[in-house]
Amino acid sequence: MAYVREALTPLLDSDPNRVGVFGSGSLTNEKTYLLGKFARVALKTGNIDYNGRYCMASASTAMNRTVGYDRGLGFPLEDIGTSDLILLVGANVAETLPPIMQYLKAAKDRGGVIYAIDPRATTTTKVAGRGLNLRPGSDGVLALGLLHQMKAWGKIRPTAPAHGMAEVLAHADDYPAARVAHECGISETEFLTLARAYADAAKPLILTGRGPEQSAQGTDTVQAFINLAFLTGHFGKPGGGYGTLTGQGNGQGGREHGQKNDQLPGARSLRDSSHRAEMAALWGVAPEDLPQPGYSAQELLNACGQPTEQGGIEALIVLGSNPVVSAAGAGQVTERLKALKHLIVIDFLPSETAQLATLVLPGSMWCEEEGTTTNLEGRVQRRRRAMTAPGAAREDWRILCDLAAAVCRSQGFMYGSFREVQDEFFAATKGGKADYSGLSAERLDRASAQWPVKSAGGPDTPHAYAPSYPTPDGLATLRVPEVRVTLGAPRSLTLITGRLGNQYQSGTQSRRNPALKAEATAQMHPGTAAEYGLGAGDPVRLRTAHGEAVLPVALTPGIRSDTVFLPFHWPGTANLLTDPDTLDPHSRMPQFKGTAVTLHPVGVAATLAGAPPSIRAAAPL
Repeated sequence: MAYVREALTPLLDSDPNRVGVFGSGSLTNEKTYLLGKFARVALKTGNIDYNGRYCMASASTAMNRTVGYDRGLGFPLEDIGTSDLILLVGANVAETLPPIMQYLKAAKDRGGVIYAIDPRATTTTKVAGRGLNLRPGSDGVLALGLLHQMKAWGKIRPTAPAHGMAEVLAHADDYPAARVAHECGISETEFLTLARAYADAAKPLILTGRGPEQSAQGTDTVQAFINLAFLTGHFGKPGGGYGTLTGQGNGQGGREHGQKNDQLPGARSLRDSSHRAEMAALWGVAPEDLPQPGYSAQELLNACGQPTEQGGIEALIVLGSNPVVSAAGAGQVTERLKALKHLIVIDFLPSETAQLATLVLPGSMWCEEEGTTTNLEGRVQRRRRAMTAPGAAREDWRILCDLAAAVCRSQGFMYGSFREVQDEFFAATKGGKADYSGLSAERLDRASAQWPVKSAGGPDTPHAYAPSYPTPDGLATLRVPEVRVTLGAPRSLTLITGRLGNQYQSGTQSRRNPALKAEATAQMHPGTAAEYGLGAGDPVRLRTAHGEAVLPVALTPGIRSDTVFLPFHWPGTANLLTDPDTLDPHSRMPQFKGTAVTLHPVGVAATLAGAPPSIRAAAPL
């Protein structure tokens, strides 16, 4: 704590925004709340964000812009089993969210049809039974084409009155089947078969994953699918509509209670003066003393170690995240973190980020602490402590309070117990869109509950999206999505990244387990590999405008021949190649998907069958 005091106090006294905080979607709701309060009240910095910015941010932004708030699913998970058509768009749920499979099976058992829409055939495709291998980055065009066909076939029947409907429908006129098939890299027959299935379904459900969301046009891509569901009358209806699938243990709750750069507890907006006043009153500070929104996650990392006159960050506190592996442009991010004066990491395992730290504070893991988490259907569940953290490790909430005391700003952080933190958290959400104020540990002992829960004896809310929305006039606002597909030169290649079933996120936990055998490989079509004289296991150098990596080849017949897939669980692999500077203008999501890539055999005669030695790359999508 003496180090913390000496390191941070001069920065906080001169300019608090020279200090940043980087959180995690795996934190409990209470830690999420406390981290946001710590940043804004103790440190007085606006520069706080978290790794969930790399997860559901685009879908969250699109939902908030359309209906005023977001839950991954506005309905219970069981409703999935009543759908008669499910479109899994860039969502490999069999490997990345296996508990969902029981509901997909229930839908199939009732005669439902499931499409896996993805540039590569995955385990999910096999289970679904129907697949559509579209070009990376073309998901939004597919949605626009489906809306075009619904309009042509007389299937437009809006869920409720909304702003922007005429403009959205007029824009869809530009996406006939021929254009959609060409830009998506599929046949017209494939597209029209899907369109007819959607038109004929009574309860079609669209579920997006990171595939369409992790790009610089992710928000607009999701907007296109929301528009489709809304204008065909399915949005918010049981068994149909739209939803997004989480990627972290508290992916939903983690984005609701204050660790996003523009957010206050209860999914309030830091930009809203009335919301600022509510939180300031609870925290005992003046509204004007709460900082304005600072950097988003990638911008925060990019600013680390930069000159202060350019808005640089000199000290960063990281809680439960490993951006050295998970951030876009990981090579650049690593150098930025090395350039910091102070990097303080709170974690329970020695991640690659912790290895760069000037100070590591051993924190607690999930079984060593109390708390609540919220799943993708907005269901709040209690987590109970099973054991005590070993050695010098402490519960994370206690560490945050210690840090506040170390910089002589302990007012508001002198909690006597975790229950005091939790009770304050529940109270802080009262009146917010994500209202948990009717919850308590005792109530959650009896049963989980779906927010909003507005009073102790009141009901929860299994179905969140009613015809009247929490917007200024109660109406939804549809927006014309700005999506485009850049068609590269023949035989150009596009890189996409993602997860494997036997690894988790940056691999800090899963790579330590020898039972979870896996290795980083470059997955490509056998025909693509053959053009480069490559076979299974051969090393290949992958090069983009942002970096390069050498990996063994994995032959994958189900992937498109113009696509290369890399898992991102290992350091020095996928995210060395991704773009840290091109961000979604709305969600600030980096361009993880759709990066132009070239292949260069290593230790193999680099000659191509009938092709020039250097394959020209497509422009980034």
